[in-house]
Amino acid sequence: MAEIGSLLFELEYPFNMLPLASVCKQLGNLVDETNQSMYGRRDWWSSSAPKYRTVEEEHDMEVVNLFIGSAFVLSQAAITQTVSIGKRLFFLAGEPDWLPKGKNDILSTEAIVHAQTGLSKFILYDAIANYFKHRYEWSNNWDSVTSTQRPTVDIVRKLGFEPENEYNLHIAAQNLDMKIEDMSIMGHEIQEWRERLAVKYKEQLQNHGVV
Repeated sequence: MAEIGSLLFELEYPFNMLPLASVCKQLGNLVDETNQSMYGRRDWWSSSAPKYRTVEEEHDMEVVNLFIGSAFVLSQAAITQTVSIGKRLFFLAGEPDWLPKGKNDILSTEAIVHAQTGLSKFILYDAIANYFKHRYEWSNNWDSVTSTQRPTVDIVRKLGFEPENEYNLHIAAQNLDMKIEDMSIMGHEIQEWRERLAVKYKEQLQNHGVV
């Protein structure tokens, strides 16, 4: 089918994802510039404790969090597109049991498994982006969040997130083996994952006579 071929091409075409890695790298550069500016204004005896920070330091810390969060959200957009392609291929193939069906199935197929949590890194990237976008909607007591919010809360807690911790996004990067000054690894990992997925889908579709 022509549509299947088009979707597989979209999935594996590397130049769809290379801009993502470039943007993530540039966001990391902006994180580094902001941190250097902030540290440059401090005296050697200055404390980073919240009560001793200047307004400028508070501003810079929020800017850094916005840069980091933006990288995860941009990566989530690529992940969401990948899931949409996977679901469409599943439908076009006749909804067989030999293709991944739902979102988590797709995110776990040909995925990099994060050793600390045992979860697909793409499930983690997606959850971190959701945390960044929706954390202000959550109660400070994460044990009482709604059933809709619960899956994301459970996942980010496994990464070491805590309510009202302004360093949660820094913790995410560290636990995912990234430097906040260079987050391009996310883009590269998503690109390589999509290429592996395309190979997997092709093999399955050909083995079952769909293409």
